[in-house]
Amino acid sequence: MKPAVTVGRARLFRADCMKWLKDQPEKSLHAVVTDPPYGLVEYTEREQTKMRNGRGGVWRIPPNFDGHQRSPLPRFTTLSERDLASLDRFFNEFAAILLPALVPGAHVIVASNPLVSYLVANAIVRAGFERRGEVVRLVMTMRGGDRPKGAHEEFSEVSVMPRSMWEPWLLFRKPCEGRVQDNLRKWKTGGLRRRSENGPFG
Repeated sequence: MKPAVTVGRARLFRADCMKWLKDQPEKSLHAVVTDPPYGLVEYTEREQTKMRNGRGGVWRIPPNFDGHQRSPLPRFTTLSERDLASLDRFFNEFAAILLPALVPGAHVIVASNPLVSYLVANAIVRAGFERRGEVVRLVMTMRGGDRPKGAHEEFSEVSVMPRSMWEPWLLFRKPCEGRVQDNLRKWKTGGLRRRSENGPFG
Protein backbone atom coordinates (compact mmCIF):
# COMPACT_ATOMS: atom_id res chain seq x y z
CA MET A 1 0.00 0.00 0.00
CA LYS A 2 1.28 3.45 -0.91
CA PRO A 3 1.17 6.19 1.73
CA ALA A 4 -1.49 8.87 1.31
CA VAL A 5 0.95 11.55 2.48
CA THR A 6 4.73 11.66 2.90
CA VAL A 7 6.47 14.44 4.85
CA GLY A 8 10.20 13.95 5.26
CA ARG A 9 10.65 10.48 6.74
CA ALA A 10 7.04 10.36 7.97
CA ARG A 11 4.43 8.44 6.01
CA LEU A 12 0.67 8.59 6.58
CA PHE A 13 -1.46 5.64 5.48
CA ARG A 14 -5.23 5.80 5.14
CA ALA A 15 -6.29 2.30 6.08
CA ASP A 16 -7.95 0.07 8.64
CA CYS A 17 -5.21 -0.33 11.26
CA MET A 18 -5.94 -4.03 11.80
CA LYS A 19 -5.61 -4.84 8.10
CA TRP A 20 -2.55 -2.59 7.73
CA LEU A 21 -0.76 -4.23 10.66
CA LYS A 22 -1.40 -7.71 9.28
CA ASP A 23 0.43 -6.68 6.09
CA GLN A 24 3.54 -5.46 7.90
CA PRO A 25 6.64 -7.68 7.99
CA GLU A 26 7.42 -9.41 11.27
CA LYS A 27 9.73 -7.47 13.58
CA SER A 28 9.54 -4.28 11.50
CA LEU A 29 8.12 -1.70 13.96
CA HIS A 30 10.12 -0.27 16.86
CA ALA A 31 7.39 1.58 18.80
CA VAL A 32 3.71 2.52 18.72
CA VAL A 33 1.94 5.54 20.22
CA THR A 34 -1.82 5.48 19.71
CA ASP A 35 -4.89 7.39 20.86
CA PRO A 36 -7.62 4.90 19.91
CA PRO A 37 -11.36 5.17 20.52
CA TYR A 38 -12.17 4.47 24.16
CA GLY A 39 -15.39 2.80 23.12
CA LEU A 40 -16.92 1.24 20.05
CA VAL A 41 -20.64 1.89 20.42
CA GLU A 42 -20.26 5.63 19.75
CA TYR A 43 -19.08 4.88 16.21
CA THR A 44 -22.13 2.87 15.19
CA GLU A 45 -24.29 4.48 12.49
CA ARG A 46 -27.12 4.98 14.97
CA GLU A 47 -24.97 6.92 17.45
CA GLN A 48 -23.21 8.88 14.71
CA THR A 49 -26.61 10.03 13.42
CA LYS A 50 -27.63 11.16 16.91
CA MET A 51 -24.35 13.03 17.28
CA ARG A 52 -24.84 14.85 13.98
CA ASN A 53 -28.40 15.74 15.01
CA GLY A 54 -27.09 17.06 18.33
CA ARG A 55 -29.57 15.11 20.46
CA GLY A 56 -29.65 11.86 22.40
CA GLY A 57 -27.37 8.87 22.43
CA VAL A 58 -23.97 8.41 24.03
CA TRP A 59 -22.52 11.67 22.67
CA ARG A 60 -22.57 14.69 24.96
CA ILE A 61 -22.76 18.00 23.12
CA PRO A 62 -20.83 20.45 25.32
CA PRO A 63 -21.92 24.09 25.51
CA ASN A 64 -20.09 26.86 23.70
CA PHE A 65 -17.20 28.37 25.61
CA ASP A 66 -15.84 31.86 24.99
CA GLY A 67 -17.50 31.89 21.55
CA HIS A 68 -16.00 28.52 20.57
CA GLN A 69 -18.14 25.53 19.59
CA ARG A 70 -16.58 22.55 21.36
CA SER A 71 -16.53 19.05 19.88
CA PRO A 72 -18.93 16.32 21.04
CA LEU A 73 -17.64 13.86 23.64
CA PRO A 74 -18.84 10.30 24.23
CA ARG A 75 -20.20 9.30 27.63
CA PHE A 76 -18.25 6.31 28.93
CA THR A 77 -20.53 5.84 31.93
CA THR A 78 -23.27 4.56 29.59
CA LEU A 79 -21.31 1.50 28.41
CA SER A 80 -23.16 -1.75 29.13
CA GLU A 81 -21.54 -5.08 30.03
CA ARG A 82 -21.92 -6.05 26.39
CA ASP A 83 -20.21 -2.83 25.26
CA LEU A 84 -17.34 -3.42 27.68
CA ALA A 85 -16.94 -7.01 26.47
CA SER A 86 -16.74 -5.74 22.87
CA LEU A 87 -14.09 -3.22 23.91
CA ASP A 88 -12.09 -5.98 25.59
CA ARG A 89 -12.21 -8.11 22.43
CA PHE A 90 -11.21 -5.15 20.24
CA PHE A 91 -8.08 -4.32 22.23
CA ASN A 92 -7.12 -7.96 22.65
CA GLU A 93 -7.38 -8.48 18.88
CA PHE A 94 -5.47 -5.24 18.21
CA ALA A 95 -2.65 -6.30 20.54
CA ALA A 96 -2.48 -9.83 19.11
CA ILE A 97 -2.17 -8.46 15.56
CA LEU A 98 0.37 -5.82 16.62
CA LEU A 99 2.69 -8.15 18.55
CA PRO A 100 4.31 -9.97 15.57
CA ALA A 101 5.00 -6.69 13.73
CA LEU A 102 7.02 -5.31 16.65
CA VAL A 103 10.70 -5.97 17.28
CA PRO A 104 11.52 -7.50 20.68
CA GLY A 105 11.56 -4.84 23.39
CA ALA A 106 9.36 -2.42 21.44
CA HIS A 107 7.22 -0.15 23.59
CA VAL A 108 3.55 0.61 23.00
CA ILE A 109 1.84 3.64 24.56
CA VAL A 110 -1.96 3.65 24.50
CA ALA A 111 -4.03 6.68 25.52
CA SER A 112 -6.98 5.73 27.69
CA ASN A 113 -9.20 7.12 30.44
CA PRO A 114 -9.66 6.18 34.10
CA LEU A 115 -13.02 4.47 33.50
CA VAL A 116 -11.83 1.84 31.01
CA SER A 117 -8.03 1.75 31.42
CA TYR A 118 -8.17 -1.39 33.58
CA LEU A 119 -10.03 -3.23 30.82
CA VAL A 120 -7.73 -2.02 28.03
CA ALA A 121 -4.62 -2.97 30.00
CA ASN A 122 -5.89 -6.46 30.79
CA ALA A 123 -6.82 -7.12 27.15
CA ILE A 124 -3.37 -6.07 25.90
CA VAL A 125 -1.46 -8.06 28.55
CA ARG A 126 -3.44 -11.20 27.70
CA ALA A 127 -2.14 -10.90 24.12
CA GLY A 128 1.45 -11.27 25.35
CA PHE A 129 2.63 -7.77 26.26
CA GLU A 130 4.34 -6.77 29.50
CA ARG A 131 2.69 -3.99 31.50
CA ARG A 132 5.34 -1.33 32.16
CA GLY A 133 3.38 1.37 33.97
CA GLU A 134 1.47 4.49 33.01
CA VAL A 135 2.34 7.97 31.84
CA VAL A 136 -0.05 10.43 33.47
CA ARG A 137 -1.24 13.36 31.38
CA LEU A 138 -2.66 16.12 33.55
CA VAL A 139 -5.91 17.62 32.26
CA MET A 140 -8.60 19.97 33.50
CA THR A 141 -12.04 19.30 32.07
CA MET A 142 -14.64 22.03 31.73
CA ARG A 143 -17.26 19.81 33.35
CA GLY A 144 -17.30 16.84 35.63
CA GLY A 145 -18.12 16.05 39.22
CA ASP A 146 -21.78 16.72 38.43
CA ARG A 147 -24.64 16.25 40.88
CA PRO A 148 -27.22 13.44 40.54
CA LYS A 149 -29.21 13.92 37.34
CA GLY A 150 -32.75 15.12 37.99
CA ALA A 151 -32.01 15.66 41.70
CA HIS A 152 -29.22 18.22 41.69
CA GLU A 153 -31.03 20.57 44.08
CA GLU A 154 -31.96 17.85 46.56
CA PHE A 155 -28.38 16.51 46.57
CA SER A 156 -26.54 19.78 45.97
CA GLU A 157 -23.48 18.66 47.97
CA VAL A 158 -23.03 15.34 46.13
CA SER A 159 -20.93 14.55 43.04
CA VAL A 160 -21.72 11.29 41.26
CA MET A 161 -18.06 10.89 40.25
CA PRO A 162 -14.83 12.92 40.46
CA ARG A 163 -14.06 15.67 38.01
CA SER A 164 -11.42 14.37 35.61
CA MET A 165 -7.95 15.71 36.44
CA TRP A 166 -5.73 13.21 34.64
CA GLU A 167 -5.55 10.88 31.65
CA PRO A 168 -3.67 7.56 31.76
CA TRP A 169 -1.40 6.66 28.84
CA LEU A 170 -0.80 2.94 29.31
CA LEU A 171 2.73 1.67 28.74
CA PHE A 172 3.50 -1.84 27.47
CA ARG A 173 6.51 -3.67 26.08
CA LYS A 174 6.95 -6.67 23.83
CA PRO A 175 9.16 -9.10 25.77
CA CYS A 176 12.87 -8.67 25.12
CA GLU A 177 15.16 -11.27 23.63
CA GLY A 178 17.36 -12.07 26.62
CA ARG A 179 18.75 -9.19 28.68
CA VAL A 180 17.76 -5.58 28.07
CA GLN A 181 21.36 -4.68 27.21
CA ASP A 182 21.48 -7.40 24.56
CA ASN A 183 18.15 -6.23 23.16
CA LEU A 184 19.38 -2.62 23.03
CA ARG A 185 22.47 -3.66 21.10
CA LYS A 186 20.57 -5.76 18.57
CA TRP A 187 17.20 -4.00 18.19
CA LYS A 188 17.79 -0.55 19.77
CA THR A 189 14.73 -1.18 21.94
CA GLY A 190 13.86 -2.38 25.43
CA GLY A 191 14.28 0.86 27.36
CA LEU A 192 13.01 4.43 27.36
CA ARG A 193 15.28 7.37 26.57
CA ARG A 194 16.18 9.37 29.67
CA ARG A 195 15.57 13.12 29.81
CA SER A 196 19.21 13.55 30.84
CA GLU A 197 22.00 11.55 32.41
CA ASN A 198 20.59 12.38 35.85
CA GLY A 199 16.92 12.51 34.89
CA PRO A 200 15.02 9.28 34.20
CA PHE A 201 12.08 8.97 31.85
CA GLY A 202 8.92 10.04 33.61
